[in-house]
Order: sequence, then structure tokens, then C-alpha cells
Amino acid sequence: MRKVTGKQRFRYWFDNLMSKGTPSLLLLLGVITAVVAVVGGLLSVALGGADGSGDASPGSSIWFTLMHALNTGVLAKEEGTVAYLFVMTIVTLVGIFITSFLIGTISNAIKDKIANLQEGHSLVIEKGHVVVIGFDEEVINIIEELALANENQKDAAVVVLAEHDKTDMESVIRDRVDDLHGMRVICRSGRPDSPQSLGICSLDTAKSIIVNLSDDFMTVKTVLACKSVLEEAGNTDAYITAVIRDRDVLHPASIAGGDAAEILNFQKTVARLMVQSGRHPGMSDILSELLSFKGNEVYVERVPAAVGQRLEAINLQLPKKTAIGMVRDGEVLLNPSDESLVQDGDELILIARDDEKTVLQAAATPDSGKFKLEADEREEPHTLLVLGYSDMLKQILLEEEGHAAPGSQVVIAAEPGKVDLDALPAEDELHNVSLDVRECMIHKRRVLEALVAEQPTSILLLADPELDDEEADARTLMLQLQLNDIADEIGSSVPLIVEMNSTRNQQLAQTMRATDFVVSGRITAKLMVQVAEERHKKAILSDLLSDGGSSIYMKPITRYVLVDEPVDFYTLGASAARYGEVAIGYKRFNSDGSFEIVVNPQSKAAIAFGRGDDLIVVSRG
Repeated sequence: MRKVTGKQRFRYWFDNLMSKGTPSLLLLLGVITAVVAVVGGLLSVALGGADGSGDASPGSSIWFTLMHALNTGVLAKEEGTVAYLFVMTIVTLVGIFITSFLIGTISNAIKDKIANLQEGHSLVIEKGHVVVIGFDEEVINIIEELALANENQKDAAVVVLAEHDKTDMESVIRDRVDDLHGMRVICRSGRPDSPQSLGICSLDTAKSIIVNLSDDFMTVKTVLACKSVLEEAGNTDAYITAVIRDRDVLHPASIAGGDAAEILNFQKTVARLMVQSGRHPGMSDILSELLSFKGNEVYVERVPAAVGQRLEAINLQLPKKTAIGMVRDGEVLLNPSDESLVQDGDELILIARDDEKTVLQAAATPDSGKFKLEADEREEPHTLLVLGYSDMLKQILLEEEGHAAPGSQVVIAAEPGKVDLDALPAEDELHNVSLDVRECMIHKRRVLEALVAEQPTSILLLADPELDDEEADARTLMLQLQLNDIADEIGSSVPLIVEMNSTRNQQLAQTMRATDFVVSGRITAKLMVQVAEERHKKAILSDLLSDGGSSIYMKPITRYVLVDEPVDFYTLGASAARYGEVAIGYKRFNSDGSFEIVVNPQSKAAIAFGRGDDLIVVSRG
């Protein structure tokens, strides 16, 4: 056995002491300082003190020695015997060493603490806050919506956890979010699926958790981890809101979350929005407004005065709100049949600008003399030109199949190798629509000119999912520029629907001609925040945005009223009720060809409509 020397033992002991960090260093320096002060003080007494008389007491001598060790300037004013000054000089030199070491230790400790804080690993001390897991373009939209939702809340807070540098996240939020409305945003760094990292976000006192990760499998792991932390902390009030991109992962995610989670998949909603926008530009504006906490949104309220009345009659008594359905025993009834009356205990589903208490006023009298009754316009064969490819294309094609007349066509033009033919709908899934897949360099002008020359009914420009958001939007903008120029040359007015990743890039793209913009991440973020703030909204929004029950449509104004003279919104609503629909707004064209979307008009006064205008309704099928 190797013999260990005393020097090695001392070094081992010293290394272990130093490894314990700053407290151990400070303790060691304190001990050395005390030993030097005591030894120096006692030695000074033994030598007779400063004047050699021996009158100095041990206590005072130790005190003066300590002052020498801590304050090197004391020696310059000291007088006494040579032996005494020699001892004090030694004490002062040792003090210089100790003071220098102490300053360095404290400085390093402060730097380490600042670095640790910047890394974002310290515990969050908040209550009633929202925890957002993940950091990407959508998180900016989520934070903006949360700020609007909590605008009237005092000391509202949001905690963001992601595998990013804390200071980088804070910098992006400061640069991208214009107004937090007094809400505080706290960033922390850590793994989203780690219980330890989730623990520093204080899930035990959180109001809700939003999981926003691009990887569905990581989302499932994170939901499991969040549920485990919530159960361990005993927080039964908080719940998890998560988005799954792949519908095949939706069921496993629902199992993972159980009753503690609301698992959302809005790929079908976004695909339907793209298809509908090609036929009725402005659908994305309607959806964005209804899902935002700014402007009109969906509320649920119990209105005792509405008991015993039909929805049509109630809307004639609402000057600034629109009733679109009711909640009965937890079941959502959107646009119920004419025979359905509001029962005691029912809650009205309202579209309103604020959540102030609803008061029914004297019923307005619609002008039935301006009513018009005609069948829905028959869908004509439609040709959709899709430029680009993404995983959402299959769902887009299925939505197109559901809305298109027989004989319709979808032309998919994408760069070679981009289209996954196996991911497209099978032949037996498409009956009304035929597919024409073309591999070509869609960014070349001559290719675009040839495609547009075939006169498609609408054009859908998809963002490239293989590129990062900024690069994909840059390529989209380049395509949009060329399409606009080609349209100007040939005098085309084909609806152009553009998918963007970033709202900033959308604002830039709006300077060019485009019929509509779809920012799928923004729509998803709005939906997540709506559900995270009010859990019961999931059932309402799922019904309103699906195509299985009552959902939002735009239909020609000429279907409802005569357009040769002004008509008020009460009359429009009453006319829509004859079809079993609820009017919630209108789309009105301006003289320059642009249009305005008005949801839940605050003024029901009569205005003039043109033949190309539309009524926005909640309709069954």
C-alpha cells in the first residue's frame, strides 16, 4: 500500500475545502485573520507593547493587531520599539495578502452569482402565473395575447421556460413585444421535460401551463412531466394546454395529459381557413379578431332576462353584442334550432368587445320589406394552384375536397424532390378534386407565368417548412413579388392567399397585393391562450371552427336583403335567422377594390351594401 505523506494529506484536505465554494474560502480567511490577530497581539504584549513598558492589555493589543491586518495604512502612523514595529510589519504584510484574497473571493462570488442569475436557474416566487414552455416565433404571439388578456389584472406574470439563454430570450421579448400592459415576463433556462427545471417555475402555484414545442414527441414527454409535478405539488386547479402538430400523436398526448390537460390540434382549422380564404378573402381577419383579447371575442354569460326567448329575439335586444348560442349543462349549443328556447340555468355565448354585464333593451323592429330569399349559390368547379409543399397539404386537399364541386382541380407546383407523394390523399379519398403534381422551379419567372396563364381560380402560396422562418418568409416574399408583377401585366385579379411564418414579415408583405394572409402560428397561439385563460372555451371554439356543426361562413349579401337602399344590421340578422343562421358581421368592399371586415358591429344603423358584399354568419353546414 502506498504511503501517504503529510503534505499530500494537507493538500487533499485543502482541495476539499476549496471545492465547497465561497463560504469555505471566507471561513478559512476569517480563521487565518483571527489567528494572526491573536498571535500578533499576544506577541506584542510579550515584547512589552509599543513603548516597551509592558502596560498594554492583551485585549487591546489583539484589537490593534487586527486593525493592522485589515487596514494597511495604520502602520504608517505607528510608533514604538523596533521589535514591536517588526511584529506589526509582519502582521500588515499578512493582512495585505488576506485582504487581496478576500476582495478577489468576494468579487468572484458576485460574478458567479450574476452569471448564475443570467443562466436562469433560480427559483421563481410567483402565484397565479402562467408558465409558457418553449421559445419560438409563436411564443411572441402568445405573450402578446397574454398581455392583452391580463391587461386589467394587477401584477400579472408569465414565466417562460426553454433551452435558450435567459438573456437572449429577454432581449428578443423586449425587441418584439411593444406593450406588455404591465405584465411581467420572467425567463428561465432548462429542459422542458425535466421535473427539476419545471420546479424552478413554481408549477405548484401556477394558474395554467402552455406547452408550445415544435416536436410532438417532446410535447408528450413535457405534458407527462408537467402532470407529474402538478400532482406531486397538489395543484389541482392548474391545467396544461398543449398543441400537437401531427394528428397521429393526438391520442397518445391526450392519454398523457388526462384530465389535467387540454390537447389541441388545429391543423385542420388552419387548412380549412386557407381553403375558405381562396373563396372568401378575409376569413383570417375574422378568425384573428374573434380569437384575440383585443376587440371582439367570445364570452359566456348567464342572462336571466333571456330565459324563455329564442336567439333571434335576443339579438334584436342587444345593441352592442351578438348571441351565437348557449351552454346547457356543460354542452355547447351553437346556433340552436328555432324551437330552442333559453332555459333557466343556460348561459349565453356572446360575441362582445368587453365583458360588462349584458342588459337586454327594447326589441328593435327589422324591416321585413327589405328581406330577400334565395337558395345558396351553387359551387362551380374550382381550380386551386398550390405553390410549394408542407405537411399540411394533405389536410388542405381534404378540405378542398369537402368544399369543391365535382370536376375541380388542384395543381401542386413545387421544386423537385419536395413533394412527398405518399403523404397526399389516396385516390379513393378524393372524388370532387383531381390532383396534378408538377415538379418545377417555381421561383423562376417563366415557370410562374406558365402556371398563372392556366387561369387558376385561386392561388395558395405555402411557406417552405424545411427552411427557418425568416428564410422561408423571404422566399415567400420573392414569389409574391413576381406573382404581383405577372398579375399586373396580364390584368389578373385571382385571389392570392399567402402563408407567412412571422407577423413582422406579414406587415412587410401587406405593402404588396395579396387577397389574404394566413399566419398559422399566430392563429394557433391565439387559440392556445384563449383555452389557457378560460378552459371552457375549448368546446366552444372547437365547435365554431370545425366543419361538423355550426361554423363561420361568408355568404352574398344579396341572399338576405335588397341592396338598392340602406339596411340596418337588425334587419340583416332577422333575415339570416330565416335560414337558420346567426349574422355576426359583414364584409364590405370599398371603391378602390379593398374591403373591410366588421365583426359584431357596434352601430346597428342602416348602411348601404353593394352586390359584391358578404354577410358573415354562423351557419350549420
